[in-house]
Amino acid sequence: MSQRRYDETLSNYVLQNYQTNKTKDLYEGAKLLGFQGSIKAFYAYVRRLTSKEINPVDKFIEIVKKQKISSIIDLSNKLNCTPRRIHDYVEFFRSNGYEISTDDQHVIFTTNAVSNGIEIQNPLEDKEITFAIMSDPHFGSKACQITALNEFCEVCRKKGVKQIFVPGDVVAGFDVYPGQIFDLYAKSSQEQEESVIMNLPHGFEWYMLGGNHDYSFIKRGGGHNPLLVIENQRKDTHYIGFDQATLPLLPNVDAILWHPSGGIPYALSYRLQKGIEQVASSELTKISRDVKTKPTVRFMFAGHLHIQLDALFGNILGVQCGSFEGQSNYLKKKGIVPAVGGWIFNVDLTRDGNFRSYSPRFYVFPDIVDDWKNYNHSLPKQQITSPIFDD
Repeated sequence: MSQRRYDETLSNYVLQNYQTNKTKDLYEGAKLLGFQGSIKAFYAYVRRLTSKEINPVDKFIEIVKKQKISSIIDLSNKLNCTPRRIHDYVEFFRSNGYEISTDDQHVIFTTNAVSNGIEIQNPLEDKEITFAIMSDPHFGSKACQITALNEFCEVCRKKGVKQIFVPGDVVAGFDVYPGQIFDLYAKSSQEQEESVIMNLPHGFEWYMLGGNHDYSFIKRGGGHNPLLVIENQRKDTHYIGFDQATLPLLPNVDAILWHPSGGIPYALSYRLQKGIEQVASSELTKISRDVKTKPTVRFMFAGHLHIQLDALFGNILGVQCGSFEGQSNYLKKKGIVPAVGGWIFNVDLTRDGNFRSYSPRFYVFPDIVDDWKNYNHSLPKQQITSPIFDD
Protein backbone atom coordinates (compact mmCIF):
# COMPACT_ATOMS: atom_id res chain seq x y z
CA MET A 1 0.00 0.00 0.00
CA SER A 2 1.37 3.45 -0.89
CA GLN A 3 2.11 5.92 1.94
CA ARG A 4 -0.65 8.26 0.74
CA ARG A 5 -3.19 5.45 0.58
CA TYR A 6 -2.10 4.24 4.03
CA ASP A 7 -2.46 7.74 5.53
CA GLU A 8 -5.94 8.11 4.04
CA THR A 9 -7.07 4.67 5.22
CA LEU A 10 -5.84 5.27 8.77
CA SER A 11 -7.32 8.77 9.07
CA ASN A 12 -10.63 7.52 7.63
CA TYR A 13 -10.70 4.77 10.25
CA VAL A 14 -10.07 7.22 13.10
CA LEU A 15 -12.55 9.88 11.95
CA GLN A 16 -15.35 7.35 11.49
CA ASN A 17 -14.85 5.66 14.86
CA TYR A 18 -13.29 8.04 17.40
CA GLN A 19 -16.63 9.40 18.68
CA THR A 20 -18.06 5.97 19.50
CA ASN A 21 -14.98 4.01 20.61
CA LYS A 22 -12.27 4.33 23.25
CA THR A 23 -8.96 5.48 21.86
CA LYS A 24 -7.18 2.44 23.26
CA ASP A 25 -9.63 0.24 21.33
CA LEU A 26 -8.98 2.27 18.18
CA TYR A 27 -5.29 1.69 18.73
CA GLU A 28 -5.72 -2.07 18.34
CA GLY A 29 -7.51 -1.55 15.01
CA ALA A 30 -4.89 0.97 13.89
CA LYS A 31 -2.12 -1.59 14.47
CA LEU A 32 -3.95 -3.98 12.15
CA LEU A 33 -3.94 -1.21 9.54
CA GLY A 34 -0.19 -0.83 9.87
CA PHE A 35 0.29 1.80 12.58
CA GLN A 36 3.68 1.05 14.19
CA GLY A 37 3.97 3.72 16.89
CA SER A 38 3.33 3.43 20.62
CA ILE A 39 -0.07 4.04 22.17
CA LYS A 40 1.17 7.46 23.32
CA ALA A 41 2.05 8.32 19.74
CA PHE A 42 -1.38 7.14 18.65
CA TYR A 43 -3.11 9.35 21.26
CA ALA A 44 -1.18 12.32 19.89
CA TYR A 45 -2.11 11.36 16.31
CA VAL A 46 -5.82 11.19 17.22
CA ARG A 47 -5.67 14.59 18.97
CA ARG A 48 -4.06 16.20 15.94
CA LEU A 49 -6.47 14.57 13.51
CA THR A 50 -9.62 15.51 15.43
CA SER A 51 -8.59 19.00 16.50
CA LYS A 52 -10.57 21.95 15.14
CA GLU A 53 -7.57 23.33 13.30
CA ILE A 54 -7.09 20.38 10.95
CA ASN A 55 -10.29 18.33 11.30
CA PRO A 56 -12.28 18.77 8.07
CA VAL A 57 -15.37 17.03 9.47
CA ASP A 58 -16.92 20.15 11.01
CA LYS A 59 -16.08 22.18 7.93
CA PHE A 60 -17.72 19.55 5.72
CA ILE A 61 -21.08 19.62 7.54
CA GLU A 62 -20.96 23.42 7.78
CA ILE A 63 -20.60 23.69 3.99
CA VAL A 64 -23.30 21.16 3.06
CA LYS A 65 -25.80 22.62 5.56
CA LYS A 66 -25.32 26.06 4.05
CA GLN A 67 -25.33 25.04 0.39
CA LYS A 68 -27.93 22.20 0.61
CA ILE A 69 -26.66 20.78 -2.71
CA SER A 70 -22.88 20.65 -3.03
CA SER A 71 -20.64 19.32 -5.78
CA ILE A 72 -18.49 16.40 -4.65
CA ILE A 73 -15.55 17.75 -6.65
CA ASP A 74 -15.92 21.24 -5.11
CA LEU A 75 -16.05 19.71 -1.63
CA SER A 76 -12.96 17.63 -2.36
CA ASN A 77 -11.08 20.77 -3.42
CA LYS A 78 -12.24 22.82 -0.43
CA LEU A 79 -11.34 20.11 2.06
CA ASN A 80 -8.21 18.96 0.24
CA CYS A 81 -9.30 15.33 0.15
CA THR A 82 -10.42 12.68 -2.32
CA PRO A 83 -14.06 12.16 -3.45
CA ARG A 84 -13.93 8.81 -1.65
CA ARG A 85 -13.34 10.67 1.62
CA ILE A 86 -16.42 12.83 0.90
CA HIS A 87 -18.52 9.67 0.66
CA ASP A 88 -17.05 8.53 4.00
CA TYR A 89 -18.12 11.82 5.59
CA VAL A 90 -21.63 11.35 4.19
CA GLU A 91 -21.89 7.86 5.70
CA PHE A 92 -20.56 9.14 9.03
CA PHE A 93 -23.15 11.93 9.34
CA ARG A 94 -25.95 9.77 7.96
CA SER A 95 -25.27 7.15 10.64
CA ASN A 96 -25.72 9.95 13.18
CA GLY A 97 -29.18 10.84 11.89
CA TYR A 98 -28.47 13.59 9.34
CA GLU A 99 -30.67 13.47 6.23
CA ILE A 100 -27.71 13.61 3.90
CA SER A 101 -27.20 11.58 0.73
CA THR A 102 -25.33 11.55 -2.57
CA ASP A 103 -25.98 11.07 -6.24
CA ASP A 104 -23.28 10.64 -8.90
CA GLN A 105 -21.99 14.20 -8.55
CA HIS A 106 -23.53 15.89 -5.52
CA VAL A 107 -23.98 15.78 -1.76
CA ILE A 108 -27.56 16.65 -0.80
CA PHE A 109 -28.64 17.90 2.64
CA THR A 110 -32.31 18.47 3.50
CA THR A 111 -34.51 19.41 6.45
CA ASN A 112 -37.86 18.89 4.74
CA ALA A 113 -37.60 15.59 2.87
CA VAL A 114 -36.38 12.09 3.52
CA SER A 115 -34.19 9.74 1.56
CA ASN A 116 -35.14 6.16 0.78
CA GLY A 117 -34.22 3.38 3.13
CA ILE A 118 -32.16 0.37 2.21
CA GLU A 119 -33.33 -1.87 -0.61
CA ILE A 120 -34.67 -5.12 0.81
CA GLN A 121 -34.22 -8.30 -1.21
CA ASN A 122 -36.86 -10.93 -0.39
CA PRO A 123 -36.46 -11.36 3.39
CA LEU A 124 -38.77 -14.40 3.34
CA GLU A 125 -37.82 -17.56 1.45
CA ASP A 126 -40.56 -20.17 1.57
CA LYS A 127 -43.94 -20.26 -0.15
CA GLU A 128 -45.52 -20.79 3.26
CA ILE A 129 -44.45 -17.73 5.17
CA THR A 130 -44.86 -16.50 8.74
CA PHE A 131 -44.26 -12.92 9.85
CA ALA A 132 -45.56 -10.34 12.32
CA ILE A 133 -46.74 -6.72 12.30
CA MET A 134 -46.01 -4.29 15.14
CA SER A 135 -47.23 -0.75 14.51
CA ASP A 136 -47.05 2.67 16.14
CA PRO A 137 -45.15 1.98 19.37
CA HIS A 138 -44.41 5.72 19.85
CA PHE A 139 -41.32 5.21 22.01
CA GLY A 140 -41.07 8.34 24.14
CA SER A 141 -44.83 8.52 24.79
CA LYS A 142 -46.01 7.88 28.34
CA ALA A 143 -48.62 5.58 26.77
CA CYS A 144 -45.99 3.37 25.05
CA GLN A 145 -46.81 -0.26 25.88
CA ILE A 146 -43.41 -1.91 26.28
CA THR A 147 -44.69 -4.79 28.39
CA ALA A 148 -47.26 -5.64 25.71
CA LEU A 149 -44.52 -5.48 23.07
CA ASN A 150 -42.32 -7.89 25.03
CA GLU A 151 -45.21 -10.31 25.55
CA PHE A 152 -46.13 -10.11 21.87
CA CYS A 153 -42.55 -10.88 20.87
CA GLU A 154 -42.54 -13.93 23.16
CA VAL A 155 -45.56 -15.20 21.23
CA CYS A 156 -43.72 -14.44 17.98
CA ARG A 157 -40.75 -16.55 19.11
CA LYS A 158 -42.99 -19.49 19.92
CA LYS A 159 -44.66 -19.19 16.50
CA GLY A 160 -41.32 -19.15 14.66
CA VAL A 161 -41.51 -15.50 13.56
CA LYS A 162 -38.19 -14.03 12.46
CA GLN A 163 -39.30 -10.85 10.63
CA ILE A 164 -41.46 -8.07 12.09
CA PHE A 165 -42.76 -5.19 9.95
CA VAL A 166 -43.43 -1.74 11.46
CA PRO A 167 -45.66 0.60 9.40
CA GLY A 168 -44.65 3.85 11.06
CA ASP A 169 -44.31 5.99 14.20
CA VAL A 170 -41.45 4.17 15.86
CA VAL A 171 -40.86 7.21 18.10
CA ALA A 172 -43.32 9.72 19.54
CA GLY A 173 -41.62 12.75 18.01
CA PHE A 174 -41.99 16.26 19.36
CA ASP A 175 -44.59 19.02 19.00
CA VAL A 176 -46.75 16.84 16.72
CA TYR A 177 -49.90 18.19 18.40
CA PRO A 178 -50.56 20.94 20.98
CA GLY A 179 -49.62 19.86 24.48
CA GLN A 180 -47.74 16.74 23.38
CA ILE A 181 -44.84 17.63 25.65
CA PHE A 182 -46.97 16.60 28.65
CA ASP A 183 -47.52 13.14 27.09
CA LEU A 184 -43.79 12.38 26.77
CA TYR A 185 -41.31 10.63 29.07
CA ALA A 186 -38.53 11.30 26.53
CA LYS A 187 -38.54 14.64 24.75
CA SER A 188 -35.40 14.86 22.62
CA SER A 189 -34.65 12.73 19.58
CA GLN A 190 -31.63 11.22 21.37
CA GLU A 191 -33.73 10.21 24.39
CA GLN A 192 -36.40 8.60 22.20
CA GLU A 193 -33.81 6.83 20.05
CA GLU A 194 -32.10 5.43 23.14
CA SER A 195 -35.45 4.19 24.45
CA VAL A 196 -35.93 2.23 21.20
CA ILE A 197 -32.38 0.89 21.26
CA MET A 198 -32.74 -0.22 24.89
CA ASN A 199 -36.26 -1.67 24.76
CA LEU A 200 -36.93 -3.03 21.28
CA PRO A 201 -36.88 -6.83 21.77
CA HIS A 202 -33.99 -8.76 20.25
CA GLY A 203 -34.14 -11.91 18.16
CA PHE A 204 -35.93 -10.51 15.08
CA GLU A 205 -35.25 -8.53 11.93
CA TRP A 206 -37.24 -5.29 12.20
CA TYR A 207 -38.29 -3.51 8.96
CA MET A 208 -39.24 0.05 9.93
CA LEU A 209 -41.23 2.64 7.99
CA GLY A 210 -41.18 6.25 9.16
CA GLY A 211 -44.46 7.96 10.04
CA ASN A 212 -45.56 11.51 10.84
CA HIS A 213 -44.27 11.34 14.42
CA ASP A 214 -40.82 10.16 13.27
CA TYR A 215 -40.88 12.93 10.65
CA SER A 216 -41.39 15.65 13.27
CA PHE A 217 -37.68 15.53 14.12
CA ILE A 218 -36.78 16.02 10.46
CA LYS A 219 -39.19 18.95 10.18
CA ARG A 220 -38.34 20.63 13.49
CA GLY A 221 -34.95 19.14 14.28
CA GLY A 222 -32.82 20.43 11.42
CA GLY A 223 -33.03 17.37 9.18
CA HIS A 224 -32.47 14.75 11.89
CA ASN A 225 -33.85 11.31 11.00
CA PRO A 226 -34.15 9.14 14.15
CA LEU A 227 -34.57 5.93 12.14
CA LEU A 228 -31.09 6.34 10.65
CA VAL A 229 -29.60 6.51 14.16
CA ILE A 230 -31.57 3.48 15.33
CA GLU A 231 -30.51 1.50 12.25
CA ASN A 232 -26.88 2.39 12.92
CA GLN A 233 -27.03 1.38 16.60
CA ARG A 234 -29.20 -1.73 16.21
CA LYS A 235 -28.05 -3.96 13.35
CA ASP A 236 -31.31 -5.93 13.51
CA THR A 237 -33.30 -2.87 12.37
CA HIS A 238 -33.78 -1.77 8.76
CA TYR A 239 -35.01 1.68 7.77
CA ILE A 240 -37.07 1.34 4.57
CA GLY A 241 -38.32 4.90 3.98
CA PHE A 242 -41.20 7.15 4.99
CA ASP A 243 -44.98 7.15 4.47
CA GLN A 244 -45.11 4.21 2.04
CA ALA A 245 -42.64 1.54 1.02
CA THR A 246 -42.80 -1.67 -0.98
CA LEU A 247 -41.22 -4.68 0.70
CA PRO A 248 -40.50 -7.68 -1.56
CA LEU A 249 -41.35 -10.78 0.45
CA LEU A 250 -40.85 -13.35 -2.33
CA PRO A 251 -39.94 -13.05 -6.03
CA ASN A 252 -43.65 -12.69 -6.99
CA VAL A 253 -45.03 -11.28 -3.73
CA ASP A 254 -44.76 -7.71 -2.42
CA ALA A 255 -46.12 -6.07 0.71
CA ILE A 256 -46.79 -2.35 1.00
CA LEU A 257 -46.22 -0.70 4.37
CA TRP A 258 -48.28 2.48 4.55
CA HIS A 259 -48.58 5.27 7.08
CA PRO A 260 -51.54 7.36 5.90
CA SER A 261 -52.56 10.77 7.24
CA GLY A 262 -55.77 12.07 8.76
CA GLY A 263 -58.11 10.82 11.46
CA ILE A 264 -60.25 7.70 11.77
CA PRO A 265 -63.17 7.73 9.26
CA TYR A 266 -66.69 6.72 10.28
CA ALA A 267 -66.34 3.52 8.24
CA LEU A 268 -63.20 1.92 9.67
CA SER A 269 -62.25 0.21 6.41
CA TYR A 270 -62.64 3.33 4.23
CA ARG A 271 -59.04 4.59 4.37
CA LEU A 272 -57.72 1.10 3.69
CA GLN A 273 -60.11 0.55 0.76
CA LYS A 274 -59.07 3.81 -0.89
CA GLY A 275 -55.40 2.99 -0.43
CA ILE A 276 -55.81 -0.44 -2.02
CA GLU A 277 -57.76 1.08 -4.93
CA GLN A 278 -54.77 3.35 -5.63
CA VAL A 279 -52.36 0.43 -5.41
CA ALA A 280 -54.47 -1.66 -7.81
CA SER A 281 -54.59 1.25 -10.26
CA SER A 282 -50.82 1.68 -10.00
CA GLU A 283 -50.27 -2.04 -10.65
CA LEU A 284 -52.45 -1.88 -13.77
CA THR A 285 -50.61 1.19 -15.04
CA LYS A 286 -47.22 -0.51 -14.62
CA ILE A 287 -48.43 -3.57 -16.49
CA SER A 288 -49.84 -1.48 -19.35
CA ARG A 289 -46.51 0.34 -19.64
CA ASP A 290 -44.50 -2.90 -19.57
CA VAL A 291 -42.87 -1.98 -16.27
CA LYS A 292 -44.27 -5.22 -14.79
CA THR A 293 -45.64 -8.34 -16.42
CA LYS A 294 -48.18 -9.08 -13.66
CA PRO A 295 -49.35 -7.68 -10.33
CA THR A 296 -47.23 -8.63 -7.33
CA VAL A 297 -48.70 -6.63 -4.42
CA ARG A 298 -50.49 -9.06 -2.12
CA PHE A 299 -50.51 -7.16 1.19
CA MET A 300 -51.12 -3.61 2.38
CA PHE A 301 -50.29 -2.98 6.05
CA ALA A 302 -51.50 0.39 7.34
CA GLY A 303 -50.44 2.12 10.54
CA HIS A 304 -51.35 5.53 11.99
CA LEU A 305 -55.01 4.98 12.90
CA HIS A 306 -54.36 2.64 15.88
CA ILE A 307 -57.27 0.39 14.89
CA GLN A 308 -57.27 -3.24 13.81
CA LEU A 309 -59.11 -5.04 11.01
CA ASP A 310 -58.27 -7.24 8.04
CA ALA A 311 -60.10 -7.88 4.78
CA LEU A 312 -59.31 -9.42 1.41
CA PHE A 313 -59.93 -6.91 -1.40
CA GLY A 314 -59.69 -8.93 -4.61
CA ASN A 315 -56.22 -10.45 -4.39
CA ILE A 316 -54.82 -7.88 -1.93
CA LEU A 317 -55.06 -8.47 1.81
CA GLY A 318 -55.57 -5.15 3.59
CA VAL A 319 -54.75 -4.78 7.27
CA GLN A 320 -55.12 -2.00 9.83
CA CYS A 321 -52.36 -2.89 12.22
CA GLY A 322 -53.36 -1.66 15.67
CA SER A 323 -50.71 -0.03 17.84
CA PHE A 324 -48.42 -0.44 20.81
CA GLU A 325 -49.30 2.98 22.19
CA GLY A 326 -52.19 3.03 24.64
CA GLN A 327 -54.63 5.85 25.23
CA SER A 328 -52.66 9.08 25.52
CA ASN A 329 -54.23 12.32 26.75
CA TYR A 330 -54.61 13.35 23.11
CA LEU A 331 -56.60 10.20 22.28
CA LYS A 332 -58.72 10.66 25.40
CA LYS A 333 -59.72 14.12 24.17
CA LYS A 334 -60.63 12.59 20.81
CA GLY A 335 -62.59 9.78 22.44
CA ILE A 336 -60.41 7.18 20.71
CA VAL A 337 -59.61 3.83 22.33
CA PRO A 338 -56.65 2.24 20.48
CA ALA A 339 -56.39 -1.47 19.75
CA VAL A 340 -53.21 -2.40 21.64
CA GLY A 341 -51.67 -5.44 20.02
CA GLY A 342 -50.02 -6.92 16.96
CA TRP A 343 -50.62 -9.38 14.12
CA ILE A 344 -49.01 -12.71 13.31
CA PHE A 345 -49.67 -14.01 9.80
CA ASN A 346 -49.21 -17.48 8.40
CA VAL A 347 -49.72 -17.45 4.64
CA ASP A 348 -49.64 -20.25 2.07
CA LEU A 349 -49.02 -19.09 -1.52
CA THR A 350 -49.12 -20.78 -4.90
CA ARG A 351 -46.07 -20.93 -7.15
CA ASP A 352 -47.16 -17.76 -9.01
CA GLY A 353 -47.69 -15.80 -5.78
CA ASN A 354 -51.48 -16.10 -5.31
CA PHE A 355 -53.12 -16.93 -1.99
CA ARG A 356 -53.87 -20.55 -1.24
CA SER A 357 -54.74 -19.77 2.38
CA TYR A 358 -53.92 -17.23 5.04
CA SER A 359 -54.34 -17.20 8.80
CA PRO A 360 -54.21 -13.79 10.52
CA ARG A 361 -54.31 -13.58 14.29
CA PHE A 362 -54.39 -10.36 16.28
CA TYR A 363 -52.99 -10.61 19.81
CA VAL A 364 -54.64 -8.16 22.21
CA PHE A 365 -52.96 -6.75 25.33
CA PRO A 366 -54.15 -4.59 28.22
CA ASP A 367 -53.32 -0.89 28.26
CA ILE A 368 -50.97 -0.47 31.25
CA VAL A 369 -50.93 3.08 32.64
CA ASP A 370 -47.40 4.52 32.91
CA ASP A 371 -45.85 1.26 31.72
CA TRP A 372 -42.76 3.24 30.66
CA LYS A 373 -41.75 3.58 34.33
CA ASN A 374 -40.99 -0.15 34.44
CA TYR A 375 -38.08 0.17 31.99
CA ASN A 376 -34.72 1.84 31.55
CA HIS A 377 -34.58 4.25 28.60
CA SER A 378 -30.97 5.47 28.58
CA LEU A 379 -27.91 3.76 27.20
CA PRO A 380 -25.36 2.92 29.91
CA LYS A 381 -22.57 5.45 30.14
CA GLN A 382 -19.02 4.14 29.92
CA GLN A 383 -17.15 4.29 33.22
CA ILE A 384 -13.52 5.40 32.90
CA THR A 385 -11.60 3.52 35.61
CA SER A 386 -8.00 3.76 34.41
CA PRO A 387 -5.87 6.76 33.43
CA ILE A 388 -6.24 7.80 29.81
CA PHE A 389 -2.56 8.68 29.48
CA ASP A 390 0.29 6.55 30.67
CA ASP A 391 2.82 7.98 33.13
